[in-house]
Amino acid sequence: MGVNLTPYDDKPGFYENPREWWGKLNLYDIIRLRTSIIFSNKRLSVKSMDEKIAEAILEAAASTKPVYSEVYFRKPPKPRPIIDTQLKPVGIQGEVEKISITENPKVPRRVDQLIQERIPARDAVIELYISGLDVYYIQRIFSAAGLGVRKKFVPTRWTITAVDKIISQHIFRRVKHYKEYPTYEIYHTSYIGNRYTIFIIPGTWSIEMIEVWLPHSVWVPGSKPYIYTVHELEDGKPNDEDGGYYAIRLSVLEFLDKQKRQAKVIVVREITPEYFAPVGSWQIRESIRNAFKQRPEKPGSLEEALAILARKTILSLEEIVKNSKLLDIVQRQKMITEFF
Repeated sequence: MGVNLTPYDDKPGFYENPREWWGKLNLYDIIRLRTSIIFSNKRLSVKSMDEKIAEAILEAAASTKPVYSEVYFRKPPKPRPIIDTQLKPVGIQGEVEKISITENPKVPRRVDQLIQERIPARDAVIELYISGLDVYYIQRIFSAAGLGVRKKFVPTRWTITAVDKIISQHIFRRVKHYKEYPTYEIYHTSYIGNRYTIFIIPGTWSIEMIEVWLPHSVWVPGSKPYIYTVHELEDGKPNDEDGGYYAIRLSVLEFLDKQKRQAKVIVVREITPEYFAPVGSWQIRESIRNAFKQRPEKPGSLEEALAILARKTILSLEEIVKNSKLLDIVQRQKMITEFF
């Protein structure tokens, strides 16, 4: 665990704000931005809350504005790049001897109360989200042992998925009672070598992620795409656990909640060779959120919708249909309806 030390400039908060990066920074910009940070870390027990370093980490995490910090390292920090599908890039790292927060952190009153109280982490996460606090801020507090009955540190990777899962499940409990979406809609966006096509189908809640690593992309050196799918049906229980899936699920449910509708939703994520260095699941979450800000195409039938889907995606429609559990269900339901 540790704190990120940004270069001295007039926008230190920008280094930790993925919402501000989307559409403004390219992949090189993001890597350059994040690798200019010094990540000061120290190995701590997940249950350790007595050490002054642990307290300083929590103070920095809970502050809604960046705070000035003094950090003493055991050895000079060194470049140790971390590039990961879930985590934001990290460049320079150093083991901490001492951390001091040299100004008063700005902590919302209720956040300070939740840190002192011992209520389930799930309830605390939901309360903070409902109050309007940013999901990335909630992740920081959760990871820094600020929430829960038994306060303990949580690895960042687990934190990201846990927060997405908790919040999306909270929204799902509302969405499943809404009326069904009235029309087919297709949204599309692309960012830093990731292409997202979102297909909304009238019906009861279901969702599917079709993740396609295209040939010659970062994890697929060969000539054939790698296709991975996760889906859930009306019961809200996915057939697999995946961090990218939960980032998509949260953004889709946020949109449906605003529309006061439920629907079947298929999200095709295509990763191209342009995405040569993964920069974290934030770009998945923010890409879906931004896709829903675009004007959708509204086909009048399933056949027309599939034709549009074929134009939007690099993967062939045949491959999408072959790998999609939801399209199989929708097509079978349509055949039964037409038969009767």
